[in-house]
Amino acid sequence: MLTQARFTRIISVLFIVQVLKLDSIQFSLIQSIFLFSQSFSEILSGIIGDMFNNKTVIFSGLFLLATAPLITVSSFFLPSNITLIILVISSVLDGIGNALISGADDALFYEGIRQDGNEDDYGKIRGNMQFISSVVVGLATAIGRYLFSLNYALPYIFQSIFILGAVVVIVFTKENKATKAESEQDEETLSGIFKKVLSVFKDMVHSSNILFLFIFTILVTSVINAIFMLLPNYISKLGFDASANGNVFMIYSLARGLIATPAYRLIKMRFSSLTILIASLLFVATGLEWQQNKYLFLIGAGILYIVLDILDPIVMKMLNLWVSDISRATFISGLSFSISLMTMIINPIIGTIIQSYGTIYMLVFTSLVTIFMIFAVYFLILKTKRKSN
Repeated sequence: MLTQARFTRIISVLFIVQVLKLDSIQFSLIQSIFLFSQSFSEILSGIIGDMFNNKTVIFSGLFLLATAPLITVSSFFLPSNITLIILVISSVLDGIGNALISGADDALFYEGIRQDGNEDDYGKIRGNMQFISSVVVGLATAIGRYLFSLNYALPYIFQSIFILGAVVVIVFTKENKATKAESEQDEETLSGIFKKVLSVFKDMVHSSNILFLFIFTILVTSVINAIFMLLPNYISKLGFDASANGNVFMIYSLARGLIATPAYRLIKMRFSSLTILIASLLFVATGLEWQQNKYLFLIGAGILYIVLDILDPIVMKMLNLWVSDISRATFISGLSFSISLMTMIINPIIGTIIQSYGTIYMLVFTSLVTIFMIFAVYFLILKTKRKSN
């Protein structure tokens, strides 16, 4: 839970743009470098995990995660001509650190539960852990904004302290190292999954429906993610201080969490009704984003923020219609990787558009394009159903 206390989760854009005086394009570039270093390191982390035990890998990752925030803060005291270089170094270390603890911490967690004889309760324990993690993330977001209003360096210092606390926990955690046979089996499994992912991408090119699904999902998700990385800076320009800004995103996160759980039930609705519902919400969001009242604007932006969770039933509906049972799991894995890759690529583009034309135009354009693509999906599904009858 200590690693979830990301007090800098929302205030990074304020610190970089408002305190360090970098522009939105440079901030987006830094975020892209972070995503690239994390994605690239995910591949190497598997090799490192085979060479060393999980504790060593996690310890190394936590050390990098504790160092990165301090390096970011140090950029304020160094010459301005090297600020961007310092932030790039910090982003790379943060990305590598995230990659190192990703997977290794889950493995260590599971091995500990198995050693205690609670393997059958793993699902329940993990569910409780995810719930607590969500609460911690929400609280850290709000507290980080308050700390930033007191002193811009405090969120970064507190984040490092909490991660160092996680280091102490790892040092005193016992590890049950997997046998060589188990390691070889995992390696074969990963190799098999990688080959299946490639085969899914190959099949996808020959299916217009699946290709459209793929493009639709990665574009909408990556664009919305990129916009909301920069949105705190715009909210600050509307007159909200750092603490209020944090509360806004805490409410966004809470609303998204509350909607994510029942959203899966929406798949039971008639698809035409579901399409109209989501399109109507986006039309409302567009209207609220366009007008001048800042509170109504926040509501409109919030609707767009949570629409990803409401769109999930549509994606699942398309998957059931167009992707075979054998390919479904690997398609989703490839989709997740592609979203990260597209977000990395599109970040500087979104930053440039926002800097040139403004946040409101970008939000409205995203909402309208999403509405258009949803109706395109609806007619594609109708066409698919007619062929199957």
